[in-house]
Amino acid sequence: QEEDHLDSMLEFKTQFKELFTTPVWQTQITGIDNNQIKEYCLGLRTKYPGVQISNRGGWHSKELDVPLPNALDELMHDLTAYINQFVGQHTKATDLILGNWWININGKGDYNAEHDHQNAVFSAVYYVEVNDSNTGDLVIHRDDTSRYYLGKYKKPSTNFSAQSFIISPETSKLVIFPSWTKHSVEQSNSNTERISIAFNFVEPK
Repeated sequence: QEEDHLDSMLEFKTQFKELFTTPVWQTQITGIDNNQIKEYCLGLRTKYPGVQISNRGGWHSKELDVPLPNALDELMHDLTAYINQFVGQHTKATDLILGNWWININGKGDYNAEHDHQNAVFSAVYYVEVNDSNTGDLVIHRDDTSRYYLGKYKKPSTNFSAQSFIISPETSKLVIFPSWTKHSVEQSNSNTERISIAFNFVEPK
């Protein structure tokens, strides 16, 4: 008598966990006075030479003037609350403080090499002004050796197989990710300048 294979299938009682993922939050902020923040950023650039860190070209602030414009003060206050209350629901890190921050102004041909933000827990970038679609995308890089193992399974690109994740900058967009996450900014092909601010949130001492 022929066996009924359907009836004799093994039963798999499964628990699935997705371990050690890289969370990324993308948020549009409304009600913010970007013009006030832009004037502050451009004013700093006229006063101080920039520094080169991950940036290739462009202007990366070193010195910062106080008092800050109200709009920037409000952004820092509300962003800190957002990191601790909303992001903190997922991470259980609910007492982070703003450690340091700086301004990036990228023009045509400028880009940022792959890097991370050491000595912080979360990093954020806020786009003050983006006037073009080709000012250089933010690239989140995968930091493991899966590329040597996946072979043909790199495609189609899924959360399981992808080697990078592309985020297009837009005015008033905020992006948050763990500070150990390798990231870079592609070269700008735009004749306009893009203004962004980077923030690092750290464990309170």
